[in-house]
Amino acid sequence: MKNNLRKNVIIGLAFLASLMMLYFGVNFLKGFNVLKKQNNYVAVFDDVTGLVVSSPIYLNGYQVGLVNSIKMISTDPVKIAVEIGLEENFKLKSGSYLEYDIELLGGSACKLLMDNESTTYLNVGDTIRGTKSRGLMDGVAQIMPKADSILAHVDSVVLALNSIMKDPAMQQSLTNVQQTVVSLNAATSKLNMMLGDLQADLPQISGNLNAVSSNLKDVTNDINSMDINKTLQNIDQTVANLELLTSKLNSPDNSVGKLLNTPEFHDSLNVTIQSVTNLLNDIRKDPKKYLDVRVRLF
Repeated sequence: MKNNLRKNVIIGLAFLASLMMLYFGVNFLKGFNVLKKQNNYVAVFDDVTGLVVSSPIYLNGYQVGLVNSIKMISTDPVKIAVEIGLEENFKLKSGSYLEYDIELLGGSACKLLMDNESTTYLNVGDTIRGTKSRGLMDGVAQIMPKADSILAHVDSVVLALNSIMKDPAMQQSLTNVQQTVVSLNAATSKLNMMLGDLQADLPQISGNLNAVSSNLKDVTNDINSMDINKTLQNIDQTVANLELLTSKLNSPDNSVGKLLNTPEFHDSLNVTIQSVTNLLNDIRKDPKKYLDVRVRLF
């Protein structure tokens, strides 16, 4: 009888020990330290999508507590109370609030934002404001419907492009474009050859240009060295002499003027010329006549 009682006591103690170990193990896995005292506060949220119990609470990147529980306290409007447990020596200032966001892999994390300008502290169990941060996953959730719509349009565009590419006219156009590219390549090659020849002739062309420039410079220097005033004076003197000669030719006071301006002198000169002409013609016709006369005279 005593042995059975002893066995039952041992079994009961082992069961209690197992329960305690299970309790402490579950809380340890959740991140709770049941042996450490905490200061509990309540954060009120309108939406706790993605927020889970045992989510860590950080202050400036340092973990100061965990989320202990989440429960609804009002349905109209919807209000959700999130109990947070902070370290015993940590106190919240008035005006502080709790903000959480969803991590890339699906976990949640809370940030405790302190009002550093406040000088008063909250009592343990007081309520603070809670908000949800717009994180990367929220942006992805909003983009996904638009992405689905865009993908549908992309599919239709791809189908349209496939039908266009299968069109014989499009194939012919691509062939024409290819031929045009080949022609452009050939023209580019010829242009490169022309540029190469021009580059080879550039030294000679440059030399010729330098020679022409030098000749122009010499001509310019000669023009600059000429006495323009003296040349103009000579031209003026020549013009004056021509005017004097013209006036003398027009004047009847000299032989040339009389010749040009007196009709009698002109007629006498014509008669004399005509007589000499007749004499020469007579000599040519009968030279003996004038030869005999010469003999008789000498």
